[in-house]
Order: sequence, then C-alpha cells, then structure tokens
Amino acid sequence: MTEREPDDEHEADQRGTTRRTALAAFGGLGIGTLAAGTGREPANATGSAEDTQSGGRFQPSCVLAPEQMEGPYYLDYRILRRNITEHKRGIDLLLNIVVVDASNCEPLPGIAVDIWHCDALGVYSSYTEYDDGEIPPLDETGHAEPTDHTTWLRGVQLTDRRGFANFRSIVPGWYRGRTTHIHIKTITGGHREDGSWRGGDTSHTGQLYFPREFNERLARTEPYSHNTVPRTTNAEDLLYNSDDEGPMTRLRIGRVPVGSVRPTISASIVLGIHPEATPPPEGLPPGTQPPG
Repeated sequence: MTEREPDDEHEADQRGTTRRTALAAFGGLGIGTLAAGTGREPANATGSAEDTQSGGRFQPSCVLAPEQMEGPYYLDYRILRRNITEHKRGIDLLLNIVVVDASNCEPLPGIAVDIWHCDALGVYSSYTEYDDGEIPPLDETGHAEPTDHTTWLRGVQLTDRRGFANFRSIVPGWYRGRTTHIHIKTITGGHREDGSWRGGDTSHTGQLYFPREFNERLARTEPYSHNTVPRTTNAEDLLYNSDDEGPMTRLRIGRVPVGSVRPTISASIVLGIHPEATPPPEGLPPGTQPPG
C-alpha cells in the first residue's frame, strides 16, 4: 500500500495513448488552464452559482455539496498518498479540491479527503474479478465484498491551510448504469497511523462528475474507447439527475501547460461542507437499484 510514481520513460506503453492524441481529442475543452502546485486557486465553486472576480482573485459562491451514496465499492483503506495511479493506463488527471465551510466560505485545513474511482475500463481495485460490466452481488447495506487486495485509484490527502487537497490519478472510465464519476468522502478529525488516516468522523460523502462534452470526447480516446460496456451519459445517470444534484459537483476541466511529459487533464472544484456534520449514509433514490 505504498505510493509508486509512474515511469515517464514508458509513456506510450503505460498510458496507451500519446500526448498528441489526447490534445487532439480534448483540444476544444480549454475552459481554463489550472497548473497544479502553482498556488493559483481554481475558479469554480460547489454548485451552479457563477464565480465573481474581485481584485484579480476568484471569489467562489459557497454552496453545500449534496450527499450522495458511497456505492458498493467503498473500502476503508484510507491510504495517505497524493499519487494513486499505480501505473494504471489512461489520461493523467491532476485533481484539485478545495474544501470550505459552506456556512462562511472559509477554507478548512486538516480535513482528510478520501477518493476512489474505477479505471479506464470501469473496474475498481479490490474488485478485479468483476469486469466487462459485471455487477457484483450486494449485501443488505448495498456493499460488495472485495475479491482481492489491489489498491489502485484509492487514496487520502489532508487539506492544507488554504483548504487544498491535490491528487494525481487518471481520468476514470464508466461501467454499467453509471456515468463517469469520482467518489469522495471528507473526514473531520482523526490521526496518522502506519501510512493511513484513522479515526475521525465522515462529514460528507459525495460524487464528482465531468462535463458532458468531456465525457463524449473521452469515449473516443484510447484506452477508454476499448470499454465494451454501453456508456451511460450524465442525462441518463439516475444519481447525477437525482434532485439535479450532479451539476452541483461537476468538475471544471482545464489543460496542463505545454511541457507536461504525458497527456494530462486538470480538474478542480470547491467543495462546500459542514465540518461538524455526521450525515447518515445516503441510500439509493426511491425505486432504483443502480451500481455505485
């Protein structure tokens, strides 16, 4: 469960695509460039409210992020690491999350941000026996028993004094019944223990989504184009459309500046939470049984 850095010398073999291919596919999505690690704040807020600009700084309009189900593939690994790729193939993703108090828009330092998502072909680590769109059996709580001990595309980062948590991953693919998404939990309190984050209270459980145009272009890019499972769009995803919650946590997409070794996409969001909240697990929308 230790972090491993991708090998830049084997870009084509490990990623299954080239920088030229990726830029051709996503060239029209230059909504804004966000360079991770530069200290520049992402210009996006949780919710559909538009950003305003004052004195050259973006001022997000804080909205409480909606609670959404954790899904059947959550596992309490809580591995502390920024790079969660473990050499999985796909378009590199620099994910930038700012956690703020939804009541006053103040940044929240020391919040553990736990994310997990599927790979380019729709498979989750620890569930690798279920591929090609197969849905595992679920227990009475909606959770699936893992089949192995793989840990890729799972990890935890603590927010810094500005509320920032940054991850290096790949863009997830899709699986039966779900659009492209990333699962997220925020944990208030807790402590480090053997490379993991233990204890504390879950203050938010949600999902992050990608814009429709981005998903369409992703589906035409290798290795995602090899996914044989019929793609569910945002408009068809029951959780995305539950009470119109999906657009509230839709990521802002940007391209990384020229000079990046591999094809890379940046995505950012400001996530408004109540840090003292301990909401119960969110269940499925009434009358539905989609995978998570």
